[in-house]
Parts: sequence; C-alpha cells; structure tokens
Amino acid sequence: MSPTAESASQPIPRRYWQDQRWAFDHYPELVKRYEDRWVAVVDRRIVAASKSSVKAEEQARAKTGRQLPIAVVFVETGRRIYNEIVDLV
Repeated sequence: MSPTAESASQPIPRRYWQDQRWAFDHYPELVKRYEDRWVAVVDRRIVAASKSSVKAEEQARAKTGRQLPIAVVFVETGRRIYNEIVDLV
C-alpha cells in the first residue's frame, strides 16, 4: 500500500521503502505463508496479516505504535485470476 494523502506533504521515510523492498525480496516465502492476504511490514518483519489491508495496517499500528506510513503488501499467487479465465474458456 502506498502512503496516504495525509503524508503527501512530508517526505516518505526511508524505512517505509526498506520494508516494502524487503517484502518484495521475500515474496516467494510470503506466498507460502500468507497467500491472498495483506501483510504489514515493520522493520523488515511481518507484524500483521489480514484479508483486509485496513485491518492489517491497524493491527500493525497497534502492535508497533508506529504512525503512517506502514508498508502493506498484498500477497497473491494469481491462481484465482487464472482459474477464472480458464473456467470461462
């Protein structure tokens, strides 16, 4: 998830980008454990996961006390999209 409009006037902290990069660098591992869920990453570790991006972010804030922005990434395999396309053929 990208930083909100509230934080648009302030520079995005470097650790946000580090957390987001960490999530993408570890994506294959995340797929095995968090398939089709949103994960919140703080200090290069998963601190919350949910079917809702809002809930994942809220849980992360509650656990860490960190204010926005928090890196929240959707972990998907693409299986649902491709299964639907195959079913239509």
